[in-house]
Amino acid sequence: MFHLDHLPNQRPGEQTVLFLRRHWIDLFKLVVITVFACLAPIALLWLIGQTAPDIASQEASGALASVFLSVFYLAVVTFFFQEFVDYYLDTWIVTSERVINIEQNGLFNRTASELHLATVQDVSAELKGIVATFLDYGDVKVQTAGALTHFHFKSIPHPERVREVILRLVNEDKQRHGEMRGI
Repeated sequence: MFHLDHLPNQRPGEQTVLFLRRHWIDLFKLVVITVFACLAPIALLWLIGQTAPDIASQEASGALASVFLSVFYLAVVTFFFQEFVDYYLDTWIVTSERVINIEQNGLFNRTASELHLATVQDVSAELKGIVATFLDYGDVKVQTAGALTHFHFKSIPHPERVREVILRLVNEDKQRHGEMRGI
């Protein structure tokens, strides 16, 4: 998939197995919402011009509409930028020894956490709806024995495959640690 040359706190021999981002359909939804938001005021101004042409022709209403449109489009661009940053910077990295969860919450709030494969108790994959089933994207939840109860990989491609890979890595980690203890 994707190879990282260096991870934070990388251990000797640790290799990146999966580097995951949300499915492209989330970005597509964001673009569609933004396009509709950009077209809505234009449609509203056209509707006002058709139903009340005397209001639309006044000089003060033109200045007021310009201010409203400027503020509205600034809000739309800010919303799009914030959601795009959130989409792009939400990443999940699965290595041969741990799972790293990096989530962007807003523009200036980022949370990075990790769990070791030895603490994983359960991994589940969930696909909801016909579009998710057709495009093969969904959520993966990793339950742990530690203080952090679970990691939630949101809208990732091929969730069943990701689940299988994590479970395989957990089993390999248990076998490796069992051999090291002489069990």
